[in-house]
Amino acid sequence: MFRVTLVVIAALLLAALPRVAHAEPPGVVGTAANLVREAEPRADGVRHVDSKAMVAALKALNVNTYAYPMAGDNHHWTDLRDEFLPLAAAAGIDVWVLVAAPSQTCCVSRPHRHDYVAWARDIATLSKSHPNLVGWSVDDFGYDLRTFTPAYVGQMRAAARAVNPSLKFIPIVYYAQYTDAFIAEHVPLLDGVIFPFWDDPVRDTSWTWSLSYQVKQLAARLPGTPVYVMPYAYPLSHAAQSPTVSYVEAITEKALELVRTGELAGVVQYKLPYMPGTSGWTRPATGNLAHTGDGRLSFVVQAGTATRAGMWCAATRKAQLVPGATRRTVSFWHRDDRGPGDPAGYHVKQLLLNGRVVWERDVAADQDAWQRATIDLTAALKGAASATLQWRLYERKGVANYFTDTRVDDIAVTGLRLSDPGVEDAATWTAGLTRRGGPVYCSAQVHHQDYGAEVSARVAELYAAG
Repeated sequence: MFRVTLVVIAALLLAALPRVAHAEPPGVVGTAANLVREAEPRADGVRHVDSKAMVAALKALNVNTYAYPMAGDNHHWTDLRDEFLPLAAAAGIDVWVLVAAPSQTCCVSRPHRHDYVAWARDIATLSKSHPNLVGWSVDDFGYDLRTFTPAYVGQMRAAARAVNPSLKFIPIVYYAQYTDAFIAEHVPLLDGVIFPFWDDPVRDTSWTWSLSYQVKQLAARLPGTPVYVMPYAYPLSHAAQSPTVSYVEAITEKALELVRTGELAGVVQYKLPYMPGTSGWTRPATGNLAHTGDGRLSFVVQAGTATRAGMWCAATRKAQLVPGATRRTVSFWHRDDRGPGDPAGYHVKQLLLNGRVVWERDVAADQDAWQRATIDLTAALKGAASATLQWRLYERKGVANYFTDTRVDDIAVTGLRLSDPGVEDAATWTAGLTRRGGPVYCSAQVHHQDYGAEVSARVAELYAAG
């Protein structure tokens, strides 16, 4: 009896102790779209979705969720039902169905086209026999609120819940679309939102620093609503550059940190090229805009983007002084896509030494070709203890619509030491990027011809780590 009493007391004491924190299961980690068809048509004359190869590649990517796009003919629906869902279930992969919005003239989802009540009902019905079908989404939902009124979304919700109350509706809504009215009228009808990140309002896939701010804003404005970020692993329309391996790795790392802190519910890459045959798996050599090698610095103002005088973006590096050197110089190659026929006095390329401009050139000064600049720093560094070099694009006057992509590459120094002067390692340069004024942005762009293989390997490692 005494022994039993001791056991009970010990159990009560253990129950009263603070619980040991165990690692929570990861949030959603996945990718969307990029269906792959079989190489040859079957007996019915159709090249069906290659479900077996896709699921194997997705499993190797370490995803737990895949957003399956209804982007083509009726066989996408039957392939989902008959082949993809069972294979994904065996691999431990949950599935969301992604349906096109009315405004997406490129794509019409079949069989129900723009009858979203029918989509809700049939996806819910399918989910009853395939429990790994856990949700569905409408792409570009926020652009079609004339269609998706609160009343109509209520009908969609009711149709799905009448069949399967646990099926989630998680539409795609861009950052600027979270108005007070949308939050008040639409969000209560949703089971979560997918938030595509593109550095809004700048529209680029090179700058990562605004992600944390935007996610924290959404978390504060949407308490209790799961938010899933959608980074762009695939080129964003109307953006100057395609995502690089370094960018996707950095944005995924940041997003997973926000998942761990509870501010995000998950990460779903947009069209990650995760296997041969997916769009964007390889990149053409013409996409390499470096002077030599694969990397360059890039300074961009987008078309149709307003800037103000004094805005800039810069890449800053510390250079070591070689003791006893009698001459100190820096040279580099620079290029932009403007020339003498374009307006001058707006975008200016500059080099700063220890915060002072020592060289500058208007983007309209030269033809669209690589030019070499050499600057003697000997006098300026006399008696100096250090040298900070800063390449930047500076707005002398604001513009309304004056695109430029200015490039710097192949830096050479005399009497100084500078690591990675050819800009071949994006991480070396990224930590030194700063900007004043969002519309002017910059990045280290490193071309990867085997983009899909390299970016998938990086994302798979991050997803495995959770």
